[in-house]
Formats: sequence, structure tokens, C-alpha cells
Amino acid sequence: MHDDAPLTPVQDPATGVTRIVSADARQALEALKASPLLAEGKVCLVGFEAVRARMGVRWPIRREMVYEHFQRTLQRQLGPHGYYLRVSDTDYLVSQPGVGRLAGQAYCLNCLREVLHYFLGEALLSDTIVHEITAIEEGRIAARPLDVNAVDEAEAQSAARAPPPAPTGRTSPPAGSMRMISQDRWTPFVANDGRKLRASCALEPVFQLKTQRRIGYRMVRRVLTLPSETALSPAEVRRLSSIDIEKIDFATLARGLDRISQDDGGERQPTLILPVSFVTLSSHRGRAILADFFRAAQGSVNQGLICEVCDIEGVPPGALLAATSLIRPFCLFVVGRLSEAPTTSLKGLKDAGLQGLSIDCPASFESEADFVAFAKTVTKTIMLYRLANVRQAAMAGLLGATHASLATAQSKVHYVDERDAAAL
Repeated sequence: MHDDAPLTPVQDPATGVTRIVSADARQALEALKASPLLAEGKVCLVGFEAVRARMGVRWPIRREMVYEHFQRTLQRQLGPHGYYLRVSDTDYLVSQPGVGRLAGQAYCLNCLREVLHYFLGEALLSDTIVHEITAIEEGRIAARPLDVNAVDEAEAQSAARAPPPAPTGRTSPPAGSMRMISQDRWTPFVANDGRKLRASCALEPVFQLKTQRRIGYRMVRRVLTLPSETALSPAEVRRLSSIDIEKIDFATLARGLDRISQDDGGERQPTLILPVSFVTLSSHRGRAILADFFRAAQGSVNQGLICEVCDIEGVPPGALLAATSLIRPFCLFVVGRLSEAPTTSLKGLKDAGLQGLSIDCPASFESEADFVAFAKTVTKTIMLYRLANVRQAAMAGLLGATHASLATAQSKVHYVDERDAAAL
């Protein structure tokens, strides 16, 4: 398609929406105009007017970057029969015959939101413009705008109603879903800053201090630079882009579920603690993909899942409550994980919808005591990870901690014997 091709303004008489269609796209549109996909609502028009308006004079220089980013986003999950076509300076036609109307429209919305977040830093409702194409006549497109809130709500309800997978941990995605949980899809990857990164996941036993029993495993992630295999520090991981952090979250979950299904022979665990970054949980697209992981993980547990929301420092309690409420139907509990021991009160998290708090054990036991004291003002469930030894675990229990994991050689592997739990 040539950028200087003649453009034809088109107005939908039902909605008054004007669309500019490239003359070079007309031949491709002819193949769609008699397709039943139009009547089924499976052809959408995704618009970037907000990006063009916000970029202003920079748009002619940067629009190819926008096009390429959107196309890469679509190609991740579009499926073998999916089809897209740029029909104007700011519009893409997207056809998805292999999925339902609702799933296809939700996917288009999520792809647009990713572009808006990437280039504008936010995805305002007023900028999220997707239309359902109703007719194609002689190169002209008639379309009606989607009710974004209605589509999001219907998609969330559909995800909540979906049955859990079989208890093997290797369940295929639900019918009509374009998403996959294969770890190869997410890692390794090239980060926004050009580095090649790989995410790995280990399973670490977590014990209830009062009963001295293992409640299950938590997934522990590491992010490595390639080819040196040098691990990034938590601070370095937090400085990555939101898209990079999403990939790390998804790779961690995929690898963890794969480890459970392969090495435990499909045996169910009491529970699993699944780490999810706040930036992923607050993204519409991120939550949609997380829903598939959580449904798959439900088949690996007897009691339920624990969602551990990471990187919550500085997040307003209202925003945290709004994000966690949408994933709560999949979880037994939602806990918040702090990156470091707090130096001030945590009372601001009291209304954030968290049912527990967790942290990696600080270097000094005094800091650990401060964390427990602060955390007790917010919640009764307090989890301390990678304690140095059994004695420290006993002291943590006396302070008021409820759960712990040990930073011993035995606890670093997922196959710790139940007899090790008796030591607590």
C-alpha cells in the first residue's frame, strides 16, 4: 500500500462515523464484502486517531513504528486464519474467523490498548476506538462503534464462567480462545532496551508455621540476560517496560505450570502461589491472558490459587483494589508482595483488597520484625520467604508471621519431601 494513494471519505449513515479508505485497499475489501463474517460481527476496524493527534507533527515520521508495533501485537495471537489490512492512515481492518464475535472484539481492544500504552503511556477510554464493520461497498466501509465497557464486562463474565481444565496441568486453552500457555512463546525475548532476556522459574515449598505443614509451592522467577546468563536485580527488573514485565510474568507462569505437570506426574498440590506484577494485572490485555494461566493452574491444586501481586509500592489503594477485584474469581486469596522492608506504616494498604502480605526475608532480623509489626496492622496473613534456617522460622512465628519458606538447599528444589516440613 502506498501512503500517497487516493483516499475516499466514507460516512456510516447509522452512526455518522467517517472512515477514510485507501484506494489501494479496495481490491482486498471486495473479497470481504460478501463474506458472512460481516453479519457475524467478526470484522473490526481499529483506529489510531488518538496516537496521530497526540504525536502531531511527529506522526509522519513515527507512524511506521506504530504500524509495525500493532502488526506484531496482532500476530502474536491472531491465529492461522486471521487477517488484517491497513485501509487508511490511521485504521486497520482485522478479520478473525476462527474466534467468536466477543473474543475477537475484546482482542482488538486489547491490542489497541497495548499500542496506546506503548506510545502514549496510557489508554484512555476516549482514545480506545474500535468499530464493528457492518458493510463494505465499492471500497467504502460502514461501521458502528463498540461499547468498550460492555465488551470488557462480557469478556470478563465469559472468562469467569469458563470451566476449569482437567487436572493434568497441560490443559488446552478454552474453545474459541486464541491464547496459548507455551513457555516458548514468551521466553527468551528482546526487551525494549535491546537486551535479550530469558525468564526462568523455580518452585519453592511454603509452610504454614502453626501447623508445620506444606501448603504448596510458590513460583520464584529470575530474569537473565543472554548470552551471559547474568541475573537482573529486582530493581533492574522494575525498570523494564510494562510490555517486558508482562512477558516475564507470562513466562514465569508457563514455566512453573510446566514444571508442576512434568515433574509431579500431574499430582495436585494443596495450592500454588502465582506471582503477577501490578502493571500486568492493571492491563486489560494482561488480565485476559492471565485468566488462561489461572484456569490452567486451577487444575493443579486441591484448595485453590493464591495470586501474589508484586511491585505494589506507591500504587494507590483504590487502583490496587480495582485491579485485584477482576482476578479474584480465579483465586482463593490475593496477597501483596513488597520489594523491601517498609520503614513506615502500611495502613494505606488496609483498603486495597489484599488478604495477606509477603516479602523476601530482609538481611537483618530486626527489619523482619518491623515488617511483621507493620503488616499486622493490615492483615492476619504474613508470609516471609527464604528464611535462613529453622530457628529463624520459629522466631518469625513468635513475631506473628503465618507462613514461610527456607533458603536452604532443600527448599530450592520443588521435590522437598514432606518430612522436611516436620523440622518446622
